[in-house]
Amino acid sequence: MTHFSGLSSSSGLSDVLRLFPRNSDQILRLLDGIMCSDGVLSRGEREAIAAFVSEQNTTSYCVLYHTVFSEVFSGSIEATNARIQPLLEYARCLHSRNRDRIAEAFETVLGSGWTEEAAYEVVEVCGIFDLINTVVLASGIATPKAPLEPYPTLDGLQNLYTDMADTVSS
Repeated sequence: MTHFSGLSSSSGLSDVLRLFPRNSDQILRLLDGIMCSDGVLSRGEREAIAAFVSEQNTTSYCVLYHTVFSEVFSGSIEATNARIQPLLEYARCLHSRNRDRIAEAFETVLGSGWTEEAAYEVVEVCGIFDLINTVVLASGIATPKAPLEPYPTLDGLQNLYTDMADTVSS
Protein backbone atom coordinates (compact mmCIF):
# COMPACT_ATOMS: atom_id res chain seq x y z
CA MET A 1 0.00 0.00 0.00
CA THR A 2 1.33 3.40 -0.93
CA HIS A 3 1.65 6.10 1.70
CA PHE A 4 1.13 9.29 -0.30
CA SER A 5 -2.17 10.24 -1.91
CA GLY A 6 -1.73 10.40 -5.65
CA LEU A 7 0.11 7.07 -5.80
CA SER A 8 -1.45 3.74 -6.72
CA SER A 9 -0.48 0.10 -6.40
CA SER A 10 1.22 0.32 -9.81
CA SER A 11 3.21 3.48 -9.04
CA GLY A 12 6.96 3.54 -9.38
CA LEU A 13 9.78 5.85 -8.38
CA SER A 14 9.09 8.22 -11.29
CA ASP A 15 5.53 8.66 -10.04
CA VAL A 16 6.76 9.54 -6.55
CA LEU A 17 9.23 12.08 -7.89
CA ARG A 18 6.61 13.62 -10.21
CA LEU A 19 4.29 13.96 -7.21
CA PHE A 20 7.00 15.87 -5.32
CA PRO A 21 8.98 17.66 -8.04
CA ARG A 22 10.73 20.32 -5.91
CA ASN A 23 14.15 18.59 -5.87
CA SER A 24 13.42 15.56 -8.02
CA ASP A 25 15.18 16.84 -11.14
CA GLN A 26 18.37 17.55 -9.16
CA ILE A 27 18.25 14.17 -7.40
CA LEU A 28 17.93 12.33 -10.70
CA ARG A 29 20.69 14.34 -12.38
CA LEU A 30 22.98 13.60 -9.42
CA LEU A 31 21.98 9.94 -9.67
CA ASP A 32 22.88 10.02 -13.37
CA GLY A 33 26.26 11.59 -12.64
CA ILE A 34 27.10 9.01 -10.00
CA MET A 35 25.83 5.96 -11.86
CA CYS A 36 26.54 6.78 -15.51
CA SER A 37 29.60 9.01 -15.75
CA ASP A 38 33.03 7.66 -16.64
CA GLY A 39 34.95 6.27 -13.72
CA VAL A 40 36.93 3.34 -12.42
CA LEU A 41 33.83 1.20 -11.93
CA SER A 42 31.63 0.14 -14.81
CA ARG A 43 27.95 0.99 -14.91
CA GLY A 44 27.13 -2.65 -14.20
CA GLU A 45 29.41 -2.69 -11.15
CA ARG A 46 27.82 0.49 -9.82
CA GLU A 47 24.36 -0.98 -10.38
CA ALA A 48 25.43 -4.12 -8.48
CA ILE A 49 26.60 -1.94 -5.59
CA ALA A 50 23.27 -0.07 -5.74
CA ALA A 51 21.40 -3.38 -5.48
CA PHE A 52 23.62 -4.44 -2.56
CA VAL A 53 23.13 -1.13 -0.72
CA SER A 54 19.39 -1.37 -1.34
CA GLU A 55 19.40 -4.83 0.20
CA GLN A 56 21.21 -3.44 3.26
CA ASN A 57 18.47 -0.78 3.42
CA THR A 58 15.68 -3.40 3.05
CA THR A 59 14.41 -1.80 -0.15
CA SER A 60 13.34 -4.76 -2.30
CA TYR A 61 11.96 -2.47 -5.04
CA CYS A 62 15.46 -1.10 -5.68
CA VAL A 63 17.15 -4.48 -5.21
CA LEU A 64 15.02 -5.90 -8.02
CA TYR A 65 15.58 -3.06 -10.48
CA HIS A 66 19.28 -2.53 -9.87
CA THR A 67 20.01 -6.26 -9.99
CA VAL A 68 18.37 -6.36 -13.41
CA PHE A 69 20.21 -3.20 -14.51
CA SER A 70 23.53 -4.68 -13.38
CA GLU A 71 22.86 -7.87 -15.31
CA VAL A 72 22.00 -5.90 -18.46
CA PHE A 73 25.33 -4.07 -18.28
CA SER A 74 27.64 -6.74 -16.80
CA GLY A 75 26.03 -10.17 -16.98
CA SER A 76 25.41 -12.39 -13.99
CA ILE A 77 25.02 -10.44 -10.73
CA GLU A 78 26.73 -13.31 -8.92
CA ALA A 79 29.83 -12.99 -11.13
CA THR A 80 29.85 -9.22 -10.77
CA ASN A 81 29.47 -9.44 -6.99
CA ALA A 82 32.33 -11.98 -6.80
CA ARG A 83 34.58 -9.64 -8.81
CA ILE A 84 33.78 -6.61 -6.62
CA GLN A 85 33.52 -8.41 -3.27
CA PRO A 86 35.96 -6.11 -1.41
CA LEU A 87 33.94 -3.10 -2.60
CA LEU A 88 30.70 -4.68 -1.39
CA GLU A 89 32.26 -5.32 2.02
CA TYR A 90 33.37 -1.68 2.07
CA ALA A 91 29.76 -0.67 1.28
CA ARG A 92 28.52 -2.91 4.12
CA CYS A 93 30.96 -1.24 6.53
CA LEU A 94 29.94 2.24 5.37
CA HIS A 95 26.35 1.22 6.09
CA SER A 96 27.35 0.10 9.59
CA ARG A 97 28.74 3.59 10.35
CA ASN A 98 31.54 1.93 12.37
CA ARG A 99 34.75 3.93 11.79
CA ASP A 100 37.06 1.03 12.65
CA ARG A 101 35.28 -1.38 10.32
CA ILE A 102 35.25 1.27 7.57
CA ALA A 103 39.01 1.83 7.92
CA GLU A 104 39.71 -1.92 7.81
CA ALA A 105 37.47 -2.42 4.77
CA PHE A 106 39.12 0.54 3.00
CA GLU A 107 42.55 -1.04 3.53
CA THR A 108 41.20 -4.34 2.21
CA VAL A 109 39.89 -2.56 -0.91
CA LEU A 110 43.33 -1.08 -1.57
CA GLY A 111 45.10 -4.33 -0.70
CA SER A 112 42.99 -6.24 -3.21
CA GLY A 113 44.09 -3.99 -6.05
CA TRP A 114 41.27 -1.46 -6.19
CA THR A 115 42.11 2.25 -6.16
CA GLU A 116 41.02 5.06 -3.89
CA GLU A 117 38.94 6.33 -6.83
CA ALA A 118 37.04 3.04 -6.90
CA ALA A 119 36.47 3.26 -3.15
CA TYR A 120 35.15 6.80 -3.49
CA GLU A 121 32.76 5.72 -6.24
CA VAL A 122 31.38 3.20 -3.72
CA VAL A 123 30.93 6.07 -1.24
CA GLU A 124 28.93 8.00 -3.85
CA VAL A 125 26.71 5.03 -4.71
CA CYS A 126 26.08 4.34 -1.01
CA GLY A 127 25.16 7.96 -0.37
CA ILE A 128 22.76 8.42 -3.27
CA PHE A 129 21.09 5.07 -2.61
CA ASP A 130 20.55 5.88 1.05
CA LEU A 131 18.54 8.83 -0.28
CA ILE A 132 16.73 6.94 -3.08
CA ASN A 133 15.96 4.00 -0.77
CA THR A 134 14.49 6.41 1.78
CA VAL A 135 12.20 7.91 -0.88
CA VAL A 136 11.06 4.44 -1.97
CA LEU A 137 10.46 3.20 1.57
CA ALA A 138 8.63 6.38 2.59
CA SER A 139 6.35 6.16 -0.44
CA GLY A 140 5.34 2.55 0.12
CA ILE A 141 5.58 1.70 -3.58
CA ALA A 142 5.41 -2.01 -4.23
CA THR A 143 8.04 -4.29 -5.70
CA PRO A 144 6.69 -5.80 -8.94
CA LYS A 145 5.69 -9.43 -8.48
CA ALA A 146 6.05 -10.44 -12.14
CA PRO A 147 9.21 -10.32 -14.23
CA LEU A 148 9.88 -6.93 -15.77
CA GLU A 149 8.03 -6.58 -19.08
CA PRO A 150 9.50 -5.50 -21.32
CA TYR A 151 12.88 -6.55 -19.98
CA PRO A 152 15.27 -3.58 -19.99
CA THR A 153 17.85 -3.34 -22.74
CA LEU A 154 21.26 -1.72 -22.86
CA ASP A 155 19.94 1.02 -25.15
CA GLY A 156 16.88 1.57 -22.98
CA LEU A 157 18.98 2.01 -19.83
CA GLN A 158 21.69 4.28 -21.28
CA ASN A 159 19.88 7.52 -20.44
CA LEU A 160 17.41 6.19 -17.88
CA TYR A 161 18.12 8.69 -15.10
CA THR A 162 18.27 11.79 -17.33
CA ASP A 163 15.10 10.65 -19.09
CA MET A 164 13.42 10.31 -15.69
CA ALA A 165 14.69 13.80 -14.74
CA ASP A 166 13.18 15.21 -17.93
CA THR A 167 9.80 13.63 -17.20
CA VAL A 168 9.56 14.72 -13.56
CA SER A 169 10.43 18.34 -14.37
CA SER A 170 7.94 18.71 -17.22
